[in-house]
Amino acid sequence: QNIMKIMGLNIGQQYEDVSRLRYGSIMIMTDQDHDGSHIKGLIINFLHHFWPNMIRGPTVQQFITPIVKIFLKKDENKHNCKKTNFYSLPEFNKWQREVPNLDAYRVEYYKGLGTSGPEEFKEYFQV
Repeated sequence: QNIMKIMGLNIGQQYEDVSRLRYGSIMIMTDQDHDGSHIKGLIINFLHHFWPNMIRGPTVQQFITPIVKIFLKKDENKHNCKKTNFYSLPEFNKWQREVPNLDAYRVEYYKGLGTSGPEEFKEYFQV
C-alpha cells in the first residue's frame, strides 16, 4: 500500500508510461542476502501482476551492494589495498573454491546496508 501511495498507483488502472505518476522510477534497495532477494522478487511480482508495463524499461531499478568483500592481508589499510567485491554468495563461493591460498585474504561479510560505513557509501554513490 505504501508503494502504491508513494508512486500514485491505483489497482485496475494501467499506465503506459510514468507521466501520470508522482515519480519517474522505483529503486528497490534490499539486502543482498537471500531474504533481500526474496523481498525484491515480491516487489517485482506485485508490480508485474497489477502493472506489467511498469517492469518494462527503466521504471524499476535496483540498488545493489556487495555481500562479501575480500582484502589482501598484507595491507592492513582496507581502503588502500587490493580488494574484490562479490555481489552474490554463489559468486563468492566459486572464487573461494578456486583460490589457492585463502589465508592470504581477509573476508568481510556485508549482511545489508546497515553493515556499510561512510567510506562504503561514498563508494556506492560514485558515478
